[in-house]
Amino acid sequence: MKTNEQIIQEITAFMADVWLAACERRVIGFAGSRNVVLDVREKVVLFGPASGDECRLFIHRMAALDVLRALGTERVADASLRVVNGSGDAPTLNG
Repeated sequence: MKTNEQIIQEITAFMADVWLAACERRVIGFAGSRNVVLDVREKVVLFGPASGDECRLFIHRMAALDVLRALGTERVADASLRVVNGSGDAPTLNG
């Protein structure tokens, strides 16, 4: 039987792996003189043009959402994404 500490260590390692994979998948590129975020798997622009700081923030937010999804909190991740994207009212997690 695993101890709580072992479980926490495994979850932490899993979260770190997901975070790093998410950040490797999304990179900052250039469109003219401005920065954009590219998805290297899908080969599409995800965000921008924007400043480098805005692009880094976007990458980290998307990585956090990937971690939430990987941990099985899909509804929380989707609700967070809708709020970040400015779809209006914050959705409820019950409905």
